[in-house]
Amino acid sequence: MHRDRDGTGRQDALRHSGTIDTLTSERIDRIRWVARRHYQVTDAWFLPAKGGQWHDLGGPMTALEFADAQAFCDRTLRHDALLVIEDARRHPDFASHPQVVGPPHLRFYAGVPVRDSDGLGMGTLCLVDTAPIASPTLDLGMLHVLATQVEDELGKRPSPQPASKPSREHIDTLTGLPNRRLLQMLMEAELAVARQRNHSLSVCLINLDGFKCINESHGSAIGDEVLQVMAGRLRDAVRRQDLVTHLGGDEFAIMLRDRLQPEACNRILDRIRLPIRTSTHVHSLTASMGVTCYPDDEEDPDALLHHAYQAMYSAKEAGKNGYCRFDLEHHHSRRKRLAVARDVHLALSRQQLELFYQPKIDYHGDTVAAFEGLLRWRLPSGDILPPGCFLPAIENSWLDIEVGKYVIDTALRDLDRILQRGLPYSISINVNPSSLLDSGFIDYLHQALARHDRDLAGRLTLEILESTSPPEELDTIVSNIQACLRLGLQLSLDDFGTGQSSLSYLRTFPTQKIKIDRSFVIGMLDNPEDEAIVAAIIGLSKSFKRRVVAEGVENGAIEARLKRLGCDLGQGFYYSPALPFEQAMTWAHDYSRRRQ
Repeated sequence: MHRDRDGTGRQDALRHSGTIDTLTSERIDRIRWVARRHYQVTDAWFLPAKGGQWHDLGGPMTALEFADAQAFCDRTLRHDALLVIEDARRHPDFASHPQVVGPPHLRFYAGVPVRDSDGLGMGTLCLVDTAPIASPTLDLGMLHVLATQVEDELGKRPSPQPASKPSREHIDTLTGLPNRRLLQMLMEAELAVARQRNHSLSVCLINLDGFKCINESHGSAIGDEVLQVMAGRLRDAVRRQDLVTHLGGDEFAIMLRDRLQPEACNRILDRIRLPIRTSTHVHSLTASMGVTCYPDDEEDPDALLHHAYQAMYSAKEAGKNGYCRFDLEHHHSRRKRLAVARDVHLALSRQQLELFYQPKIDYHGDTVAAFEGLLRWRLPSGDILPPGCFLPAIENSWLDIEVGKYVIDTALRDLDRILQRGLPYSISINVNPSSLLDSGFIDYLHQALARHDRDLAGRLTLEILESTSPPEELDTIVSNIQACLRLGLQLSLDDFGTGQSSLSYLRTFPTQKIKIDRSFVIGMLDNPEDEAIVAAIIGLSKSFKRRVVAEGVENGAIEARLKRLGCDLGQGFYYSPALPFEQAMTWAHDYSRRRQ
């Protein structure tokens, strides 16, 4: 069969018992576009019955001389059913037809009647091709369905006729609405026109709240009555040129040929909220609705429907009985996070995650006292990614907990190496809130420590981020912190001063160390308020008998000021960036030699 070779041609509109406007003509052209694409034939025509007139409403005429084609239309209408001519050259009545023996050299024809509300034929919707086609190779039920769409566009859809009963493959038998398959076909046609003409196209997905209860309490027959009423209400709530479809169950979709405004959304929901009287009861329903719009959203019918579903579920989560618009920016952000999370999972399994170590200097003895283990991702290319590039994507997830376990195992392994070399250093690591809230966290710590020397526990410090400790979960966090202390671990309250409950946390969290957030330390030379905050934190820590670590030490002047204020330890680029384990050990050795 031939592919569609005339996707840009337009056919004139039919004036039959009234004026057919340009918009209706365009809608019929799109139905023809669907027919051509679905059946992959040379063209699809809409031919008028005798007395119909063709008018050019702004587009070029097709190659068809409609007067010559009238015979095909008349034969179909007299037949009052689908008429198929597999090879016109072999048909006794059409072998000598001007359009068979001459241009466009038609060979195949298949047409169905298009009727008015009285069942009288207005014209035919037909397929034509320049090659013969065996009709069993085509499912011509779709042609009947498209003919009913033409009737809808003309506003004269007849009562069902046995001779042109729509295919169940494309029409929902309960509501008489187009189904999902036909919706997707028509969306494809509408999107093609919207792209070409820079128009908008909205997709609205509707789910009835509480419909399941009606089915369970009153039976499926009453449920079917409700769905039929809803189908009619939705048709009445939108314009004639908009398409209402039944996707199945309690779900409907509407395709609107422009941007759906809030007042239209509210009008649809108001119609749904009206009480429904069935044969036995009066029912009240609401709906959750999701809306997305091209060109803001993507150009694929499946993607648009999927995004409308996502928006509908957001409306459900927001309390039902309302609508939500699809947030494309949030969607792309979420997809990016999921992609990063998948890559992190893969990196974890391939051991591409590493701990780099930044030294902490004891100001009382000017010695290397400890290292903070900071997570890095070594890419196959050799590039190193800092944690800010990937940890936010897994925050508060099961993968966050797994990465936390990996960090604990790696720190303990490296502490083993430090102990075997007779070095005095300890290691601190960050513990995320997900781990502290995990019911298996303490058991995992206990098992991990059991695999190492008993002295290791005292050399491992867990740094708890004050700014990300959920206040509503403090009891669980405090309980796990106390369990960590019973295991012999050291604890530090990290980024102190940045949260809203710093003083409360200082009293509540039984930690041995306080770490001043780097934002205060870096600015303390130029901002008296920052220096006052640093001095206050150091004073409070001394009162609570906690050791104080300052991070963000960038130069000797900051170090000197911290020492005068009584800070215990400092950490920052003034000493060293975070380094791989062996490089960090070499740096510590060289630092000790310089200070001797």
